[in-house]
Amino acid sequence: MTDIQPTRLLIAAMGGEGGGVLAGWLTEAALDAGLWVQRTSVPGVAQRTGATTYYLEFMPKTGAVKPVMALHPAPGRVDVMVATELLEAMRMVNAGFVTPDRTQLFASRHRTFTVDEKSAMEDGRLDVEPMVATCCAFAAKALIRDFSEIAQRETAHLNSVVMGLLAGSGALPIPEESCRAAIKAGKRASDANLRGFEAGLALVKEAETVPDLRGATKAAPAPSAASDPQPVLHATPETEFLPPEVAGLAAEGVRRLTDFQDRAYAEQYLAHLRRIAAHTAATPEMLAALARHMAVRMSYEDTHRVAELKLRQARLSRVQAEAKARPGDIVDVMEYMKPGPEEVFGMLPRKLGTRLVAMSQRRGWGKLSFPMKVRTTRFSGFIRLRFLAAAKRWRPRSLRHAEEMEWLDGWLGHVERALELAPDAAIEIVETARLVRGYGSTFKRGLRNWRLIEAEMIAPCLNGSLPANMLAEGVLQARLAAVKDPESAALDTVVASFRDVALAKAS
Repeated sequence: MTDIQPTRLLIAAMGGEGGGVLAGWLTEAALDAGLWVQRTSVPGVAQRTGATTYYLEFMPKTGAVKPVMALHPAPGRVDVMVATELLEAMRMVNAGFVTPDRTQLFASRHRTFTVDEKSAMEDGRLDVEPMVATCCAFAAKALIRDFSEIAQRETAHLNSVVMGLLAGSGALPIPEESCRAAIKAGKRASDANLRGFEAGLALVKEAETVPDLRGATKAAPAPSAASDPQPVLHATPETEFLPPEVAGLAAEGVRRLTDFQDRAYAEQYLAHLRRIAAHTAATPEMLAALARHMAVRMSYEDTHRVAELKLRQARLSRVQAEAKARPGDIVDVMEYMKPGPEEVFGMLPRKLGTRLVAMSQRRGWGKLSFPMKVRTTRFSGFIRLRFLAAAKRWRPRSLRHAEEMEWLDGWLGHVERALELAPDAAIEIVETARLVRGYGSTFKRGLRNWRLIEAEMIAPCLNGSLPANMLAEGVLQARLAAVKDPESAALDTVVASFRDVALAKAS
């Protein structure tokens, strides 16, 4: 019997990231190095293009008898863990495959968002930093960087970067030259893959050693170049009437609204901010939330805005990067648009649009849509969207704009009234703007929820029908309920409970 144990490697990869190719390279490299190697994989079907795990065991050839190796990984018995996306790393931690007594973790900190994150009523993205901290806490050693960004920078594939990390770290009993030879033996994109491999090697050498991230003296992972850095917002002379922590945010709102419509429209935004800021009860925290949410709501996503954004050069560059297009490659972009009657009629003058919307509701056209497939990289498709985007000059006369301005005036009116009667509730009323977002069914659902909170909670408390001192907590709970439950059942329950308690106190 031998005491030699295999080196156990588990790879968690998503569809299209080359996990199978990476496992193949490692197998060939191990054979070239004279090792016993066994590889198994478990394909999965998931909401984010599918997720597959690859399990490999490596052992030196110390005798004539071939060793018996495991077909599947066991929790607590994985030496090296590779995850090509941060949430996949968290799944492996949760499953017990990453343990502080033995596992070296290599994880990419970039994110591919889940359906729940993308369909949340407000920003449903998971916070990256707590996930990174959890991964570091459970690993014996951890290297967490944005491998995807490195691959894009080198015009290589993510799996080649990971191959370089594994080769340079010494985590596996495979020399660098065997890994490099396995990549060269490949028939496709060997030059690009070698660039990625060298970038992975350089990353490990830059870190000198894989940092030990356990205990009180743990070293924090270096920030990634593509880890969603917060932009620096600078104030302008026109926003100096605001507190310093708000002025830069308001200046960004002015830039956004000038791009959305024109300078005169941005001046309306500033006028609203001046009026609210003049209240003595207005706090910097409330003004910051107001500046942010008002800028977002005033740059609402109508058909003109959607068309304009789809034509931005930055978007085309992002599509090319995601498609991994090389210089000289032709990228054909097909846009799928599906406006409903309200989106189409909302572009028309208010009176005409109102009549047509009412007619569509009487005739049951609410669920109809006008599907469009537009190739923005073709002349005909580009012209169609360019015409829609250019028609924004008529936006101030449209039905949608009139409805948005009515909503804005009502929202701001409630905020001002709250500053007078219940200052602690003002910021909660400001935050309800989170519910009204997007377009189509998402916009309708959010607007319905907001109107319910307004009619049953905000308006009665501010007009004296219900106690104003209950407003802040009530609106907060209602907003959280609306965000968590797209079907609004939780919100209905919270509102009904609030009404019962408030009426009992008022009587």
